[in-house]
Parts: sequence; C-alpha cells; structure tokens
Amino acid sequence: MNKSTAPWPAGSEYQASKMDHDHFQKNWIGRSIAILLWIIGLLILAAASVIVHNHPGPWPFELAFTRTVQHLSYWPWIPHVLEFIGVFNNPTPTGIVLGIIFTFLLLMGWYRQTIFLALTVGVGNSIDALIGDYVRRPRPLPSLVHVDVILKYNSFPSGHCCHAVLFYGVLLYLSFTNPVRTWRYHWALIPLQLFALLNILLIGYARVIGGEHWLIDVLGGYLDGAIWLTLFIVLYQWATHLWQKHQEKKASLSAQQA
Repeated sequence: MNKSTAPWPAGSEYQASKMDHDHFQKNWIGRSIAILLWIIGLLILAAASVIVHNHPGPWPFELAFTRTVQHLSYWPWIPHVLEFIGVFNNPTPTGIVLGIIFTFLLLMGWYRQTIFLALTVGVGNSIDALIGDYVRRPRPLPSLVHVDVILKYNSFPSGHCCHAVLFYGVLLYLSFTNPVRTWRYHWALIPLQLFALLNILLIGYARVIGGEHWLIDVLGGYLDGAIWLTLFIVLYQWATHLWQKHQEKKASLSAQQA
C-alpha cells in the first residue's frame, strides 16, 4: 500500500495520537471509579442514617469499644492532647480560627480559595446538621460510660469529625495547590499541615474517649465530611479549569488586538 494513503498517521504523529487516546481512557476509567466510590459512600451514609434512626442504640460493640478505650492506660500527656483537640474544635475556637484563615486568604488575594473554603465548610456542616436532625440519636449517658460534658445535641453523625474533615481537608488540599504551593514562604506551612492532619486523625478518638459520641457517630462524621469534601474539591477543580480557560482566551484576544 502507498504510504501516502495509509489510514493512520505515521511516526511521531501516530504515537502522539495513541498516547492521547491512552491518557483519555485512563482518565475516564479513573473518574468512573471515583464517581462509583463517591456514590457508594453516599449510599452507605444514607443507609446508616436510616438504620441508626430506627435503632438508636447504643449497639453492644459501641458500648464495649467506649468502655475499653476509656479504661486503657495512657501516658500522662495523651489525655491532655486529646482534650485539647476536642476543645480546640468546639464552635467558639473554630469560629475564631475560621476568621483568621479567611482574613489571611483575602489579604493574599486568594478569593477563589476563600469561596471554596466557605462553601465547603458551610454547606458540608449544614448537611451534617440536617442529617442529625433526621436521625435524632441521643448522646451517650453517664449511666453507661464516663461522660466529660453532657451534651443535648444530636449524636449521629459527629459534627466535630465532619467539620475537621471539611475544614482541615480544604486547608491541606489548598496547601498543595497553586498559588499556595508556589508562595515563597510555603515551607512555613509544614507545621500547620501536620497540625491539620493530627486534628483529623485524633478528633474521632477524642470524642469517643470523652464520652461525647459513640463509635458509629464518629465513623458517620468522617464519612459525611469526606463525601462533601470530595464533591467540593471536584467543583473547585472544575471552576479553576474554567477560570484558566477564560483567562487564556482573554489574553489571546488582547494579543490579537495589540
């Protein structure tokens, strides 16, 4: 066959076309798996909400878990760290920290990041509260386990765990993206990144050991926060992509008119 009539482009053009096709296929498979996992997580949260609503418990394994962790022998400093994590994520300290972060982002001119943080934390926590109003699970009772502070609000899902995943999750995500990653003082964020990660990891255990939540409440809070954090990260990436395309188009038009 004459090479000039070959059905596929030859040489480097064919290789580039094949690589683009493979890259698109891999991205499509990855996105499909991510969407499937997100839907599964949402269905698990919905099913757990209905189950806990109909059987508020506590379930035997939750009671056994709380009693076990409350009677373990800890190094003297560990209970103080867990108590600090729990208190630091209470509404008043959280509001102060949010105000400081918002002010910093606005002063840096990172407006899209500010909106992203506000929407993720605001909408995510609001949905968590709505789920709690539906489930109406009672808090742990002092007659069953040790309770540091008697609370009247709904127990499932844990608002503290949900908020920690949303708030610190957004900050961790932004710290690895532009323009934060390219900020000249980005190295100063390493201690804050570690602090954010510790808050996410320890808040659930702190809520159980303090007798303020059952195990299912904590797991539900983590799942609830992860679901909405993932959704808003995807929306933020999509909005950022559109903004970049708009800026490129605007720059191209300006160059043509020059």
